[in-house]
Amino acid sequence: MSAKKKNAHSVPKKPRLFSLDVLRGFDMFVFLLLGPLVIALAQGPLAGPFESKKYLRVLLAQMEHCTWDGFTLWDQIMPLFLFTAGAAIPYALARYKKSDGGHVTWHFWFRLIRRFVLLWLIGAVMQGNLLEFKVDSLHIYSNTLQAIAVGYLFSAIFYVFFSTRVQIGITAFLLVGYWALEKFIHFTVSDVFGEVGGGTYVYQHTLAEWVDQKLMPGHWAASGTQTWILTSMTFVVTAMTGVLAGTITRGRAARARNEEEDAEQTAPVETKTAVPTVAIFVQLFLIGAALTAIGYFWSRVPSGVFGYCPLIKSVWTPSMTLMSSGISFLLFSLFYLICDLLNFRIGFRFFIVLGVNALLAYIFGAFNDGFFHSNIHDLLFGLEPRLGSWYPVLLVCVNFAVIYFILWLLYNGRKYLRV
Repeated sequence: MSAKKKNAHSVPKKPRLFSLDVLRGFDMFVFLLLGPLVIALAQGPLAGPFESKKYLRVLLAQMEHCTWDGFTLWDQIMPLFLFTAGAAIPYALARYKKSDGGHVTWHFWFRLIRRFVLLWLIGAVMQGNLLEFKVDSLHIYSNTLQAIAVGYLFSAIFYVFFSTRVQIGITAFLLVGYWALEKFIHFTVSDVFGEVGGGTYVYQHTLAEWVDQKLMPGHWAASGTQTWILTSMTFVVTAMTGVLAGTITRGRAARARNEEEDAEQTAPVETKTAVPTVAIFVQLFLIGAALTAIGYFWSRVPSGVFGYCPLIKSVWTPSMTLMSSGISFLLFSLFYLICDLLNFRIGFRFFIVLGVNALLAYIFGAFNDGFFHSNIHDLLFGLEPRLGSWYPVLLVCVNFAVIYFILWLLYNGRKYLRV
């Protein structure tokens, strides 16, 4: 065997979890198809049953954001996206940790800053009116991809430079710190806010909303659909819970690979995937159950009692952060059990196609009401008189089919959007 050929086989590829890609794909499935389809049915051909049947009303409510206090499946989409971004960090950046024999070079910082900038710019193009080139309509910080950019930036730094214990400590500090800022900072202003902060979590009177209004004047939606600047603290917390999940699953794979390399130095090393074990599943499940329970019971503390912290996705409250991260852990453990531990993968390729290009799937979904929807409507509008109330349902299905077909072509061609 030539030295060149030997070297080509001697460097193991990064381990990859099937279940993590499935989890990403499931998130995009809810975002691209399940939610829009349920809404189209409820507003169209099945409007009567959705009004009369309680279980259908519950289902419909799960496909919409809570206006303020509360939590739905639709509220879980963005936290799960952040969680999976964090979970991929130990697989992508492990070689930069000194404990893995690597070292931080300019390549790490270049890769980190490039990803941050590109995610930020793509987010600005998608939702921030960047391409209008008008300062008065530019939204500086207003998109899910920008939240992921912030979460990824700090989580990657914490992962590479600190031990797991220190990472957990930093995560806890950010979580409690965010709650403390909302609780203990309290003042009165002369504008529409009136009383600000104080831990009351009253709509349009939270510290997070006030900070956005003051630091991004004219660049923030007053409807309170999402806060950004102060909320970045809990964006990072969500991403860091994903880092913990990725560290748990990857740790076994790294040890298994190192043991094989030590035992057989001269043998070609094949690509290693994370070694599934019952212990890892139990860890994921128990952490998920604990975080979900803590977040839920924290949110049940009555108003006026010390520690009050309702579930409010709009301002990413600590209780919501813990519960959504716990749900993400539970979903991860479920797919890990089925796909990796039991090795049952029939049908899950459907989610893989969406998951390996989740960033592109999200971008396509965000443009659904623009490019895809308008062009598909121009193609199919002749069917509207014939289909009546079923026509919007057809549009949703065709929109998804077009997006999925593009992603399927990219998947089969092994083309992935990397930033």
